[in-house]
Amino acid sequence: MKRWWTLMSILACISADGAELIDYPTRPVRVIIPQGPGATTDLLGRIVFTHTAERLGKPLVVDNRSGAGGTLGMEIASRARPDGYTLVGVAASMLVITPHIYRKLAYDPLRDFVPVGVFVLAQTALCVNNNVPARTVREFVDFVKAKPAQILMGSAGVGATSHLGGILFATLAGIPANHVPYKGGASMVAVSLGEVHWTVAPLSAAMPHVKVGRVRCLATGGDKRSIVTPDLPTIAESGVPGFRYYGWNGVIAPRGTPTPIIAKVNRVMNEALGSAELRKHFFQLGEEPASGSPEDFGRLIRDDYEQMGKLVKIAGITPE
Repeated sequence: MKRWWTLMSILACISADGAELIDYPTRPVRVIIPQGPGATTDLLGRIVFTHTAERLGKPLVVDNRSGAGGTLGMEIASRARPDGYTLVGVAASMLVITPHIYRKLAYDPLRDFVPVGVFVLAQTALCVNNNVPARTVREFVDFVKAKPAQILMGSAGVGATSHLGGILFATLAGIPANHVPYKGGASMVAVSLGEVHWTVAPLSAAMPHVKVGRVRCLATGGDKRSIVTPDLPTIAESGVPGFRYYGWNGVIAPRGTPTPIIAKVNRVMNEALGSAELRKHFFQLGEEPASGSPEDFGRLIRDDYEQMGKLVKIAGITPE
């Protein structure tokens, strides 16, 4: 049945020359977000979806399906009819971390979905409590090596993005990661209060604490400097070569969704991401708008999936 719907959808979406999309969408499009209202993916996604819907001419209706670390919403999405009227707004963790820490999933995150496009690169940053004397990455590494048993690393929980980012930094820098897991945003509060000394956190989560002078960011984790904080060097250029670690948010669709529909949504979403209004909104939130082809996004997913699998093993996380 699913294959029949796929064929019918393709025939309905291409013109006689097989190149131009026609008559899509003709009704509102559901966008499943496997998080609750107000979560990062929900907040950023709604901004993108509003601008994209204006260009598509039909609403993109958010359907929040939180639970079980995002796996509930992903399972629902994997079973949706692949006719272009169900899309999925995802964070990197849902596709590239969760599969390595959950023993059994009712879906395959790589095989049951197809990439549509990325819409934000969530920069990470090496952040320290303001009482830590180090002002550079190299000074921080020396600081930890002088007190290897005393310096504590905080994270948003076992298997969280900040946990694995900290493990990667510690491994490449040759320092211990004395891990203290917290729950969600409490980890940045713990750094600001001095309960732990450092973390590799989303830059947007760190900025409010930086602004009040309780946290200092030493470097960012991307391939190049963040356009949000251009004065901060990258961790790689600061003496830890090979460090590349950042999050992202994007849109995927159930496997079998017609390629012409994927192409149209990608094109229109990229147009929206180029608007000055949207970019200004993202910058105010400390986020970097991103764009690219479905193929670009697919490569990013596969590369990060492989990297996260290795980090989960290094961290000694046993799949649940």
